[in-house]
Amino acid sequence: MSVVLLGLGRYVEEITEIVSKFSDVIVVEKEGEKLKSFLSKEKDIENLRVVPGSATDIDLWKEKIKLEEVEAVISFLDEERTLSIARVLRKAFGFDGIFVFVAKERPQVKEFRELKIEVISVPDVLGAILRNLLKGRGVVNYPVGIGLRKGEIVEVLITEGSPAAYLRLRDLRQRNVRIAMIYREGKIILPMTDIRVQPGDRLLVVGEPSQVELFVGSVTQGEPNFPLRWGTKGIVCGAQDLEEFRYVKEKVRAREWEENCEIPWKVEDAGLLVFGSGGYVDDVFEHSTVPSLFLRGSFPYDNVLISANTEALGFLLPSAIDFGRLFGSRIFILLVTSIEKMMTREEKELLENLKGFMDRIQRSTSVEVKLIRKEGNPVRETLKLLKGNFNLLALGYTPGKRSRFWRPYTPHILAKKSPITTLLIPEVSFER
Repeated sequence: MSVVLLGLGRYVEEITEIVSKFSDVIVVEKEGEKLKSFLSKEKDIENLRVVPGSATDIDLWKEKIKLEEVEAVISFLDEERTLSIARVLRKAFGFDGIFVFVAKERPQVKEFRELKIEVISVPDVLGAILRNLLKGRGVVNYPVGIGLRKGEIVEVLITEGSPAAYLRLRDLRQRNVRIAMIYREGKIILPMTDIRVQPGDRLLVVGEPSQVELFVGSVTQGEPNFPLRWGTKGIVCGAQDLEEFRYVKEKVRAREWEENCEIPWKVEDAGLLVFGSGGYVDDVFEHSTVPSLFLRGSFPYDNVLISANTEALGFLLPSAIDFGRLFGSRIFILLVTSIEKMMTREEKELLENLKGFMDRIQRSTSVEVKLIRKEGNPVRETLKLLKGNFNLLALGYTPGKRSRFWRPYTPHILAKKSPITTLLIPEVSFER
């Protein structure tokens, strides 16, 4: 099989050398100085054949080129001649191979799509390269000639100072965003939820362009984007007239607010539910897969306490810290364990993981984070602390799980008994 190159433009010599490494090359060009100069430079390429003549000549395609052996035609000619040749090849000869037009500017002719001509626009290519250099700064790469080129595909380098370094992939989940591939030390790693991201990894990220941009900002610069990870809407129920709600509305990055008390957790594109009373706690634990905020008048949120006594830490920690950063809060992470001599292996591992997480957060952001360890009953010790100077309690939970008479669930009990404003963060898969 062969590739036909039309016209000896500025890039053809380089393209010929590249394509000849995996395919036979046929160059079509009129007799003249251009052709002589080209032949003198490319005389050592064995699988190169030159066909003198005009590519718009139908007899050339009938007699000198076997189209059944051609897999691609690449045109460096002008727009008008390229369309003329494509019409002949597609309609007269039934050529169904690849047809590429290398354009000096972005063409707008509808016929390019109708004739199935792939367009490589020099401005588009240069724009992508400049975007990588100026916006990506060596950390984010935007692809050239792939997809819609609207930012739905990016490659992100994880640096030592990245907030994503050493986190599991499940901790990086975001609505309408997927990590499609990990490149590590020259190897391809298929993404699994328990894989930890390492400095030096390059993540191939795909998704809805605006959500991809949020993801890139959060893993490269630690930009707070709460609650856009879940959705763009803030849903408010029974809190519209509260001064605390106005305080929240001013800081939280919901793009629009909607009043809804019927089934607020089912509103399309909901990112945060705000309640003026605790009457919905049971329903939230049972049904909601987006964060909820129960206002209890303890604002401003100067001191935020995060309860680490939950199986849903993956979303809780980064999301609660994200929330606290919007309000300029001091963050405290509370872990209640058994007495030191009786600590289980799981408790010790969790304690070390929390210390590592705090270290990464403090290196990648300016947020102040402190760890508090208590011994005893998680509910009792947490409620004792809440009598101090804390303004907001952050809890993580698994949707569908709440306390039963025979099976207490610490986050649910704390949400019901908390005397201060409480933020509930669900652990979800975003497979919706």
